[in-house]
Amino acid sequence: MKKTILLALALLAGATSLSAASPVVNNPDNKPYLGVRVSAEASIPGNLSYSNVKTNNFDPGAGVSVGAVYNIPIVANFTVEPGLELYYNTTKFNTEDPILQAAQWKSRSTRSFGMRVPVMLGYHFDFSKNFSLLVATGPVLKVGFSDDYYLTTETQVSDAARIAFRNHYSGSMYKDNAFTGAGPSNAYNRVDCAWRISVGTNFCQHYYVGISGDLGMVNQIKHANNGAYDMKNNLFQLTLGYNF
Repeated sequence: MKKTILLALALLAGATSLSAASPVVNNPDNKPYLGVRVSAEASIPGNLSYSNVKTNNFDPGAGVSVGAVYNIPIVANFTVEPGLELYYNTTKFNTEDPILQAAQWKSRSTRSFGMRVPVMLGYHFDFSKNFSLLVATGPVLKVGFSDDYYLTTETQVSDAARIAFRNHYSGSMYKDNAFTGAGPSNAYNRVDCAWRISVGTNFCQHYYVGISGDLGMVNQIKHANNGAYDMKNNLFQLTLGYNF
């Protein structure tokens, strides 16, 4: 992931340095356009906090999203860009958590599917007809369709015979179905809101590449016990796109 981030930053910086012309900041050719986007994602759950004591219950995971944006000029090179994304993400339970350390894990993942609705306020610097640099920020509404956990523990009984007992646990992170032995004890909210910051480039008139980060703003724990429980989700994206 670090190499991917560094590669994206190098691409953006390199493309900017290749243009010697001063950027146009009020381009008379500004027009609205529709774009399609596909992103590789790193989901980064925050620490679960209980009465100001933080525990790391999840490890970061990977995912993908596909969607579309509609870029609308406002004034000068300012734009507003609503969009829609469908995402699929995974994370892993952190076995260093004291509650989970006793188990011998075969699998310990969560898998989520849903949609996001970003509304970004942006500004672009046009270095040439074929290259512009875009910066944008704005809120992202997230609605989860499903978020399921899949846990399997294995206890070795006989090394010689390689006999093992396996226990499987699965269910929805949105339902109040906390179970004993492993897994979440507080159901999640389906609705989340984050604040996104993005940097990207449009080049060769139609193509887009960019990076963005989402900072979670809403507590994901449904039964927060008057604020005693708190957890927020964060996200990193590397995005490729095509503008029509």
